[in-house]
Amino acid sequence: MTETSEHDRRDPSEGPGRDSIYDPLRRENLGRSVLWALVSSKPVPLGRIPDFRGSGIYAIYYAGPHELYTPISSAKCDIPIYVGKADPEGSRKGQNVGAAWESTKLRDRLRQHGRKIDKALDLDLSDFSARYLPADDLFTPMAERLMISDLQPVWNVVLEGFGVNRQGSGREDRQLRPKWHEMHPGIDWADGMPAQPGGPEPLRAAIVAHLERHGTAPSASDGEPGQPGLTDLSPI
Repeated sequence: MTETSEHDRRDPSEGPGRDSIYDPLRRENLGRSVLWALVSSKPVPLGRIPDFRGSGIYAIYYAGPHELYTPISSAKCDIPIYVGKADPEGSRKGQNVGAAWESTKLRDRLRQHGRKIDKALDLDLSDFSARYLPADDLFTPMAERLMISDLQPVWNVVLEGFGVNRQGSGREDRQLRPKWHEMHPGIDWADGMPAQPGGPEPLRAAIVAHLERHGTAPSASDGEPGQPGLTDLSPI
């Protein structure tokens, strides 16, 4: 016998249930408001990030000919290839946390990504664009997690390691090469690390399978605040 949910048992005359009421202070709705502000901004070439101040959230998009990324390659910048955030000084330890506008963390992070892509042998920096939003660090983690959950960016989900920096002396000999670097060689410190099991071929297959499922953006209605079934994030 199929169990009847509380939602199914509710008398329609009682009005809408709790989950159908829009609460702007729900943590996912606060995060989604940051996400909307980000995706409403105009993309800029990743190789020409201007000077600006602040920490916050960003998304990187691809519009090039690489065969693996054909499903998401578009000048419309609908589906990011990678999503990340840049936190203010001190946020990792939670002490002496700087204000979101005091540093150039977000600008520096984007430029660092651009330099890495520029060194990759099979990628062209001119094929990449970015959206970025300086924002309060209280809400950017939620926005980042929502965007990854909704859009499943392939460099976040399949090719972990794009945002990894060079490890300390001696550690590179003991750790496997990050998956992103296995797939996109050209960065000296990563090329010298032990290869992933099977090399790049299993990663190629994983990318193809992933983009078959996540190569199109969800409809706008899927992300409306207060929608039943909206991703429920655990507290930060």
